[in-house]
Amino acid sequence: MKYSFISSLLYYLCGFIYMGFGTYALDNNAKSRVNMLFVFLMASTSSWAYAFSVSISAPAAETSAFWGCLSVFGWGIFYSIMLHFVILLTKTEFRINKYVAHAAIYLPSVINILLFSPFGFLAEKQYQMVKTDFGWINTLPVEAGDIWFMSYYLSYTLVIFVLLIRWWKKLEPNDPQKRQAKYFLLSLLFPLVMGLSTETIPDILGKGPYPELTVVFLMVPVAMLFSTLRKSGLLLEKPVQVSLPLKGDQLADADRFRMFRTVASIFTAGSAISFFIGYFAMKRTARDEILLAAALFALGLFIRIIPRISKNHAGQNTLFLIAGASSLFYLMKRNVETGAVTIWSIYILFFMFTVILDSKIHLAIYAGLVVLIQILFSLFYPDVTVRIDTNAYLTRVALVVLTYFAVRRLADEYTIKLNAHKKLINEQQVLEAISTNFITISSENVQEKIDEMLEMSAEALEFDYAYLISFSEDYEDAKVFSTYANNLDSGSLPYHPGMKIKTADLPMA
Repeated sequence: MKYSFISSLLYYLCGFIYMGFGTYALDNNAKSRVNMLFVFLMASTSSWAYAFSVSISAPAAETSAFWGCLSVFGWGIFYSIMLHFVILLTKTEFRINKYVAHAAIYLPSVINILLFSPFGFLAEKQYQMVKTDFGWINTLPVEAGDIWFMSYYLSYTLVIFVLLIRWWKKLEPNDPQKRQAKYFLLSLLFPLVMGLSTETIPDILGKGPYPELTVVFLMVPVAMLFSTLRKSGLLLEKPVQVSLPLKGDQLADADRFRMFRTVASIFTAGSAISFFIGYFAMKRTARDEILLAAALFALGLFIRIIPRISKNHAGQNTLFLIAGASSLFYLMKRNVETGAVTIWSIYILFFMFTVILDSKIHLAIYAGLVVLIQILFSLFYPDVTVRIDTNAYLTRVALVVLTYFAVRRLADEYTIKLNAHKKLINEQQVLEAISTNFITISSENVQEKIDEMLEMSAEALEFDYAYLISFSEDYEDAKVFSTYANNLDSGSLPYHPGMKIKTADLPMA
C-alpha cells in the first residue's frame, strides 16, 4: 500500500477544494437558488472525496467498506443535484408541477441511499475490499446494484448534456454567456470520458481493479464553473448591488457581518485541517477526529448565523465570546497531556477579530479566560515532557496558514471600512457644500443653484447624469424639473425639464 497515502491525500485535497468552492458561493449570495444548489453540489462532492480518502487507507477491510457506504451521500445524490442545478441555470421550464418534477429528480437519490448507505439493503454486501498499492479497492464483480447506478448516472448525464446544448444553441452569438457555456460543456466531457474509461467500462469487462477517480476528474468542470462565478457571475447569480448612502450603524453592521462570515470560514477550514492532521498524520482514531471536526464545523455554522440570531451588537459579542471560549476550552482539554504546547496559540485568531467587535469588556473577558487556562495548566501540570515531532510542526504550519488568511482578511476589512468612511465623509462634504450654496438662493438664480446641486451630487455618487423629479401625492405621476449630464449632450437624455411621465415608467433600483 505504498501509494495509499498519496491517494488519500489526493482525495482529501479535492474534498477541501470543493468545500472552499461551496463556502465562497455561500458567502457570495446565499439567497440565490442557483448559488444554494451550487453549495449543495459542492457538499456532495466534498463528502464523496472525504469518504473515499478515509476508505482507501482504512486500517481494515470492514472499515474501508463502511466509509465506502458513507460515500453514497456524495456520488449517490450528485447527479440529481447537478440536473436540478442545470435546469435552473438554463431556465428550463416543464409543464408538470414543480413538486412532481423535484420528486422525479431526487427519487433515484433516495433509492441510492436506501440501497447503498451503511444501513441500506445492500450496504457492505456491495464491497469486496482488496489491498493494492493504491489502498483498498473494491473487486466485487458488477451486480444488479451497480447496473442500477450506472443507468442512473448515465441517463442523468445525458439529460444534463441535452439541456446544456439546447441552452447553448439558443444564446445569441455575441452573448458572452455563449462562450462560457461552450467551455463548461467541454469541461464536463472530461470527467465523463475519464470516468467511463477508468471505472464503468473496466467494471463491465471485469478488468482492474482501478481506483475510482471520477470525483477527482470532476475538479475540471467545477473549477471552470467556479472561475466563471468569481470573475463574471455569468453562470451563477450575484446579488444586485445598488449604490446608496450608508449610515454609520449600517457600515458597522456590514463590517460585523463580513467578520462573522470570515471567522466561520476559518472554522470550516480548520475542521477539515484538524481531521487530516489528527487522523492521517497522528494516526488517531477516526471517531475522536470526527468529533473534533464536527465540533469545529458546528461552531463555524453557529458563528455564521450569529447576525441572524441577534441584531444587538452586545448580544452578538456575547455569542461570539461563547463560541470562542468553547472552542478554546475544548482544544485545550484535548491536548492537556502535552500542555497544549502548540494549540494554545489559537487564541490569537480571536484576539484579532475582536478588533471589529469593538468591545473592550468582551476582549478583557476573553483575555482573562486565556490567562486563567494557563494558570490552571501551571497548577495541575507544572512539568510536562513533550516530544516535538513532524506532526507538531505540521500543526504549527496549519495555525500559521490560518492566521495568515485571517490577517489578510482583516487587512481587507480595514481597507473596505476605510473606503466606506471616505465615501461617507465625501458625501457629507457634498451635502454641506450644497446647503451652503443654497444660502444665497434667489428667484433669479434658482435654476443655476439646482443645476449646481445636481452636478455636485452626480460627481459624489459617480453618476453620469442626474435628475430632479417631483411626484404627485399618489405617486402615480412624475414631473422632471431639471437634468444634469456629465460630458454628455443633454438633448440625448431620455428625460428633459418639464417632461411629465408615469412613475411606473421610471427606472427604479
